[in-house]
Amino acid sequence: MIRSLKGELGIGFHHGIRDGIQLKTYAKAAEEHNYNSIWVTERYFAEETFSLLGALAVITKKPKLGLAVTNPYTRHPALLSMAAATVDRLSKGRLILGLGRSERGLIEGQMKIPWGNPLKVLSDTIEANRRLLRGENVTMRSHSWQLSQVSLNMDVFRDEIPLYLAATGPKTLALAADLADGVVLNAYSPVRYVKYAVEFLREKLKESGRSSKSFAISCVLATRLTDDPSSVIESCRGRLSSLLSTPGLGELLVEKGGYDKDMIQKIRRGFKKKNADGKEVPPELVEEFYVIGDSKKCKERIEEYRRAGVTLPILLPRLSEFLEVARELSP
Repeated sequence: MIRSLKGELGIGFHHGIRDGIQLKTYAKAAEEHNYNSIWVTERYFAEETFSLLGALAVITKKPKLGLAVTNPYTRHPALLSMAAATVDRLSKGRLILGLGRSERGLIEGQMKIPWGNPLKVLSDTIEANRRLLRGENVTMRSHSWQLSQVSLNMDVFRDEIPLYLAATGPKTLALAADLADGVVLNAYSPVRYVKYAVEFLREKLKESGRSSKSFAISCVLATRLTDDPSSVIESCRGRLSSLLSTPGLGELLVEKGGYDKDMIQKIRRGFKKKNADGKEVPPELVEEFYVIGDSKKCKERIEEYRRAGVTLPILLPRLSEFLEVARELSP
């Protein structure tokens, strides 16, 4: 029986924070229950992420503060560096900066920002961010932004802020191994996929001459704490149906997760229907993509991810269940 969890454990906020009182209550609960890090997700067009992180920097004293994740399109590198340096200074060096490519439909479709080559934009933004934090005067041009003789006009607490890259496929995993301090694996990653990603990262880190021991492998775990898993599985099917209907991502998770490839086409046909409810997603698939169960079962599942190579599991409960999850699954 697992009575307590060993190793680092983080917990994250879904969007929907109502006010400062709620944010303070939840943040204090996470700190009092000894979570090593508190994470904020970025979802357009919901609560603004760095505003929440700035508040958390003042509310809390010990936990690291993670951003999972922003993107290099809506955050110009000058603005990104300003925001990161400010939160890091307010928190006295506790920020973990998460960066990811986002989604083309959101960036180019809804916000009309040219997509270009996302890997190049990511690598350029990482370089610009690091140079700005080091105090350099930067002139650079990337696909969606430019810098001309730009330097930060502020004192930084650290000139090197840990940067984790959101990665799922081999190209972004390789970029993370080459340039980042860690990785944030997809929020709905089955253990067998995680094993593949970890092994791939270790190989690429070795090729880059880097030690895997100093490279953080975090994974966001969508968590549903319940004594009756069947009561929540139905509500999770729709989300998985949407996820697995994403071109490329669905194939990758199904293939590396060891599932029947024919399953994904059936799921996608169901997703195209009006009022799709995800009933084509098998219940056992939901239980592998989520952490679902009572506290004992959830702790066992967290340990499965650790054994697969995750060094920092990040619990992501529904906001209404945050306090209960923070208490019951505390490290």
